[in-house]
Amino acid sequence: MSADDGSDRYDHAVSRRKILSVAGASGLAALAGCSSGGDSGSNSTTEDSGSPGTSGTTGSGDTVHEATYTNAYTGNPADLHFNTSGIQNYRWPAGRSVFAPFMKYSFTTNEFILGALSDLTIDGQEVTLTFRDDLAWDNGDEWTTEDLDVQLQLAEKTGSSLWGYLDDYEIVDDKTARLMLSGPTNSRILKFELTNFLVDTKAETHEQFLDKDASEFLRWAWEDPVASGMWSFVNKDRQAFEFERNSEFYNADSVNFDRFMIESFGGNTAQQQALMSADHVDGSPSLFCPPEIVDQFPDHVEQVNIPAKWGYGIVFNHNDEHFGKRNVRQAVAHVINRQSLVENAGPRSKFVTNTPCGIAPKDQEYWLDDMQDSFETYGPESQNTEEATQLLEDAGYSKQGGTWKDDSGNTIGGDYFSPAGWTDWTTMTQTVVSQLNDFGFDFSISTLPTNDWFSQYSDSNFAMGSLYWLPGGSRSSFPYFPLYYQLWESEIGGGHNYREPAQTEQTIPGPDGGEMTITPLDEVEQIAQQPDDESAREYVQRAAWHNHIELPFLGLVSKYEQSWTTDDEWTVASEDNPNRKVKWPQFWWVHEGDLQYNG
Repeated sequence: MSADDGSDRYDHAVSRRKILSVAGASGLAALAGCSSGGDSGSNSTTEDSGSPGTSGTTGSGDTVHEATYTNAYTGNPADLHFNTSGIQNYRWPAGRSVFAPFMKYSFTTNEFILGALSDLTIDGQEVTLTFRDDLAWDNGDEWTTEDLDVQLQLAEKTGSSLWGYLDDYEIVDDKTARLMLSGPTNSRILKFELTNFLVDTKAETHEQFLDKDASEFLRWAWEDPVASGMWSFVNKDRQAFEFERNSEFYNADSVNFDRFMIESFGGNTAQQQALMSADHVDGSPSLFCPPEIVDQFPDHVEQVNIPAKWGYGIVFNHNDEHFGKRNVRQAVAHVINRQSLVENAGPRSKFVTNTPCGIAPKDQEYWLDDMQDSFETYGPESQNTEEATQLLEDAGYSKQGGTWKDDSGNTIGGDYFSPAGWTDWTTMTQTVVSQLNDFGFDFSISTLPTNDWFSQYSDSNFAMGSLYWLPGGSRSSFPYFPLYYQLWESEIGGGHNYREPAQTEQTIPGPDGGEMTITPLDEVEQIAQQPDDESAREYVQRAAWHNHIELPFLGLVSKYEQSWTTDDEWTVASEDNPNRKVKWPQFWWVHEGDLQYNG
């Protein structure tokens, strides 16, 4: 595509959207064929279709347009489901389309915003949750605390982190419940925890799992969800998720268009190409785009940058004969030049961790305070090969013919897994493996579809590979969550084999030159039980110190999210709007009425 065809591209964008508003999901395959066969046919169809029509009115009398907002996303919908606890094949964009959030966090104002909750009161060790009176399911059933009762029981059964600081709960009435905390708890932790909860559990469909093993519930693929959010599920196939406006949604008056799509693309490159024309897709919730790609986007594509609190890191298999040894993990940390990953994969949006200690980079100075200078940085902008050599030699390894080997002649390495289609991750993986192999490790890159990538880790079938080192979302702002994530790693079912060490008393070098004895999981759980930041700081620092010595994970890079939407036919939240930097615009803005059809 030439660089000077911007005006034609815009005209074409309008025509394609008009077609989509008429065709819906069932017509997507035909449209794809139209595109490959030439534009003349589609232009003709557009002239016939005219402007999108209306499909009725909202409860307040405003027009609901026959218009479709199409998101670009990587993943095969046919393999995915809506059981938010069965995370191996659950994907958040589809879940956030149909399930209302309890509450959200704004990175614009650094404040919490209520969603399905109408009130949240934290008084000592009691937390009162009051839900909206108009909260309902899309089949017309009223949502009641009977649904919450089942949700909380299943959360306990599956080991939700909420129960790490919860003793019990009480159903007060149809819309109110009270959580009883096990001790003093930082209110921010509770709020961040609740930002991770969705109205995604209906007693009628979920209570069947109350008497079954947790594993059976976690394996359950919920294919026909009952919605509580903006959209009702219509259909899914290998090409797309299709949703329609949920008239039972409590903010339905803010939704003035009738259809929402999440369409599958082959990877970042395909999504970037789609945004270069922006004639078929209207947004992409999260997509890395380097500057030279962004420069090719038309003017009606708008970028929304949100702190990710997420990023590229390394997960170790702690049962592996090599990477189960602390010296080897520390040697890896010394060998990798983290700044080179940033320079190769996205210097505008990515940045290094100051020290890999399990705390998001921009939060380390606040939490570590005057202890920060005591932490080993492992050289964020260098390769410390002398330190790495000494660590490996101390562990009994020797370098033979340019390759590090143990006393049995085994090399240190294996398959290094990385997700297919994540282009920036592919670049960082190539950088990591190149540096490690140049030093004498023996890795081969194995790029896998996302589902298979997770499966390798869940099955503990790996030695070391790429995985995000922060759990992501607003909760990663508070150290408890990333520190807990690295010890327990629920998303791969503890496949990194660090859960047992996490519950075991360990003696490690201390910051004062002596030794520190610590049971890491107990230390992290103490963070959650402190009433405020100052009380929590001591435990955060001890847990972070353990983390940067033991390296359950190795944090390398974090970033700002790049989220994309178009403003030629859709409204956009302004820069000072509290909803501007709430994850994610394509969902929360619809929830709040900031993303509406304006064609």
